[in-house]
Amino acid sequence: MKVVLSPFKADGEISAPPSKSFAHRYIIAAFLAGKKCAIHNVGFSEDVISTVSAVRSLGGIVEKKGDTVIVSGKAPVRQATVDCGESGSTMRFLMPVAAALGIEASFTGRGKLISRPVEDISAAIQGHGATVFGHTVRGKLVCGVYRISGNLSSQFASGLLFALSALSGDSEIIFTGDRVSKGYIDITVSVLREFGVKISETVAGYKIKGGFNPPEKAFVEGDWSGAASPLAIGALCGRVAVKNLKYPSLQPDSAVLDILCRFGAKASAEKDKITVEKGTLCGIDEIYCENFPDIAQVICSVAAFSSGTTRLTGVNRLKIKESDRIAAIINTLKTCGVRAEYDGVSLTVYGGAPKGGDFDGGKDHRTVMSAAVIAAAADGISTITESEYCAKSYPSFFEDIKLLGGKADVGI
Repeated sequence: MKVVLSPFKADGEISAPPSKSFAHRYIIAAFLAGKKCAIHNVGFSEDVISTVSAVRSLGGIVEKKGDTVIVSGKAPVRQATVDCGESGSTMRFLMPVAAALGIEASFTGRGKLISRPVEDISAAIQGHGATVFGHTVRGKLVCGVYRISGNLSSQFASGLLFALSALSGDSEIIFTGDRVSKGYIDITVSVLREFGVKISETVAGYKIKGGFNPPEKAFVEGDWSGAASPLAIGALCGRVAVKNLKYPSLQPDSAVLDILCRFGAKASAEKDKITVEKGTLCGIDEIYCENFPDIAQVICSVAAFSSGTTRLTGVNRLKIKESDRIAAIINTLKTCGVRAEYDGVSLTVYGGAPKGGDFDGGKDHRTVMSAAVIAAAADGISTITESEYCAKSYPSFFEDIKLLGGKADVGI
């Protein structure tokens, strides 16, 4: 599906979509707790729907009512086929969980999901009672000391935290080397503590005492990674206010607010509302993106309009996301007449005067949204292919663009 988007002066207020990061974790924690819990403001992006479906495959009793998910408990299963759609979080969180529950589970998905690496899950649980063959988990985890590399995806560590919390005993995770994307692990720890799990952070990792004491309800906060694109539009072409955003937030992508200010945008925070207004934008010498890779593409879209150069480091993992996002950034910026170069360590954007163009969405929601940010402020009309992929994380994205003053013809 294609969208045609004309440049516009932004002036409006929207609500942030629910945070996928929190929604995934609340649903899984409630499932493992095995008691009734209502999770409000879930939203139902495609990735969250995948987690609901996957939890059901593992025996979860889950009901959807409006924007609420009610988890009533779990029924034991011995074998399962778990379809994770295109959600890496769903697969990487639930593979260790299946091992903790002693379920022989085969994990499937679509797009690039099955080609994304999971060998590190096998290495982490090897010798602890369970094994991973390809994408099939067998055996049952036991309590103990788990040593994992700190430079692995935070999703692996979060999956292991969920799994060890489900065991009846004490366990420990020890990281070797620095931890990447620690902010996402902090979200997992926060949710597990909210559900009564006793977790203490150590110099080297975490100590976990298995067992849950869940609340009767939980509320999913707004998503900073989704809000990054509308806020960037405010920085480029007017004023945008986004409600339902917690600030400060554990979400690493909340760093977008500081980054937009570093570019030269004007911003304010009031209760649960963030407002960003256009300013005189200048390039940034270095932005280290290791802890917030999901907003790297939006950052590059803003950099395209900023005078001088902007250099992004800590971007190597972008190559193994839903698409090769480094290649996507370079291609997207080339389409609008802006040069970007990657030298294997850093990605440099040479700011200019972006033109409208025919953007390839690349079957990646982040690519589509970052192209829309450019189209909102570029000189000339733009088209963006595969706009339907926004449903993965932000189904109402183009409807919200219209609320901000944009003219987006979707599906032509």
